[in-house]
Order: sequence, then C-alpha cells, then structure tokens
Amino acid sequence: MLKLPPFAILRPRNRDELKSAMTGSEDEFKILAGGTDLINNLKKRLYFTTSLISLKRVEELNYIIYDQNSDQLKIGALAHLTELTESPAIMNSAPAIAAAVKTIAAPPIRNRATIGGNLCLDTRCYYYNQSKSWRQLAPTCYKCGGGVCNAAPGAKKCQAVFSADLPPLLIALEAEITITGSAGSRTILLADFYTGSGGRPNILQKDEYLSEITLNQARKRTSLYRKFRLRKALDFPLAGVALSFDKNSSGKFINPKVVINAVASGPLSVPEAAEKLNGKEFSDQAAIQTAAAAAMAAARPIANVGSKPFYRKKMIGLLLKKMAAELVAGQEA
Repeated sequence: MLKLPPFAILRPRNRDELKSAMTGSEDEFKILAGGTDLINNLKKRLYFTTSLISLKRVEELNYIIYDQNSDQLKIGALAHLTELTESPAIMNSAPAIAAAVKTIAAPPIRNRATIGGNLCLDTRCYYYNQSKSWRQLAPTCYKCGGGVCNAAPGAKKCQAVFSADLPPLLIALEAEITITGSAGSRTILLADFYTGSGGRPNILQKDEYLSEITLNQARKRTSLYRKFRLRKALDFPLAGVALSFDKNSSGKFINPKVVINAVASGPLSVPEAAEKLNGKEFSDQAAIQTAAAAAMAAARPIANVGSKPFYRKKMIGLLLKKMAAELVAGQEA
C-alpha cells in the first residue's frame, strides 16, 4: 500500500485567510479541494510539496447561481460535482453540464470532487502516473524534470494527455473563468486557460487559484458531450467530443462549436469541423461525415493511455456522428 508523504495542512476559513496562506508560505504547497486526484498523486510521489492548503472551510467559493434576467450562470470553484447534477439552476440553464457530470467516475468520487478541481486536473500518462519505484525503472521524463518522453521517444515536449470531462463542454459554451491571486482577480475565457503542454497544462501561477466559472447567455445554446471509455465508472475518457450551437426550431447547427478531448495535451477546439456543420440540418449526412473527418484529423492521440491511438482517433468521429443522430431523434444533454 502506498503511503502519503508527511506534510503540513493549512485550513483557511475565508478568502482573505486563503490569500494570506498562499502569499505567506515559503514552502512548496498544493491547493486541496476534493483531493480525489491530488491525494493519489501524492502517494505516488508525483508532487514535491511540504504543505497543503485546504479549501474545505472557504464556503464562499461554493455556490451555483443563475440570474434569469441576464441569463448568466455562475459556479463557485468549490461546488461539488454531485451538487451540479442536483442544482435547479444547472438544469434550467445548462442541463448538458449535469449530464456530463453524471458520466464522471463514480458517485462517491463525485460527492467529493469539485468543478474547480476538474478544470485544473493534471495531465496523465502510463509512464508518469505510477509509483516512484516504478518510474525509477525508466528514464526521467519531461514531466518529472527530465529530457525524454517515454511514451513518444523523440518528442520535444511532454505528451501527457488531458482527460478532464467538463472543460471541453464548457469551452464549447464559451465559459469564462475568474482567476484570483495576490495581485487581484482576472477573468479570461476558459479556452485560454490551457497551454496544450503535458508538462504544465494550465496557466495558474503559484499564488493563484481558480475561483469562479461563468456562462453568459447559457440558455441560448444547446450543448452535448459524449465520450469513450473502457468502463462506465472510474475510468477517465479515452476520447471525448463536446458540441454546442445556437438554439433554434429549424433543426440546424447554427454557429456550432466542436471541442475534442482526451486525444492531446489539452482540450482542442476544431473550427474546421464546426465550419462543416454551420447552417446544416442535423440529418445532413454529408455534412456530418465531413465534420467527423475534420475532428478526427485534429486528434493527436499517442500510446500513453489505455486504448490504441488509431481507435481513439476513430472514436472522435463516431462520437460526433452519434450526437447528430441523437439530435435527429430529439435527444439533447
């Protein structure tokens, strides 16, 4: 059994104490929210940290608010995944979020995991997400500070795969996030949060944390997220596709956005696929076929998770076709 390393834990009670804890710490620290991924990675000695800053008592980061007048949905980063599935605000404004959450892991994990943690999920790789003793049998990879990618020899950077489920859907919905740190807060598009690098998947600095997710005009878009995985519980996605478009009564893709997942080191927007769908009816098989081909062409899977790259690439196209068929049948979310 893998044991946790020794560490100190700080438990701020509000955002001011959280800021003080982050800026006043001279040690390496990690932010602890639900901890469903962090704790396992600490046991494997993937992180070198001497302290954790727990967000559990910072209740002002846990909220789900929908303003019907402005059609704006705001979600605090500490909102638990289970809360997203039970929230009337989510169901009335963006039900695809609740549907996507229900496909993540298993209920006990969703009870602890947070939306902020899901958006900040680290990238994964067979050669990285192993115990310290296992990793010592292979050359030190980029993600561990070395100069090689064990999954793709010859690669010039880390190829670890991004596999969080909510980011592609939220990016397709043009979500914004608020990042808070010692210098104040800033709001950016979620799409700009990710670097596309396996070694450092997002732009958060040491003294920053993700505090809020915002959807503007949430009810004006229809959205779906579908994914491929080996088991319906526990497993991370091996391929995923998010699709959104303006709501309309004509059965057409209006201003669509396509974002693919788990086939690169970050979520990938595919404007080429969206362009093939724009203005086309849900039942237009030629448009669906060309869009699926464009999405597959953008996918860049390698052999570092649990399915062959060519199959994961193929599943990207099949998932997009499946969503179109579901829309023809009147299914959403």
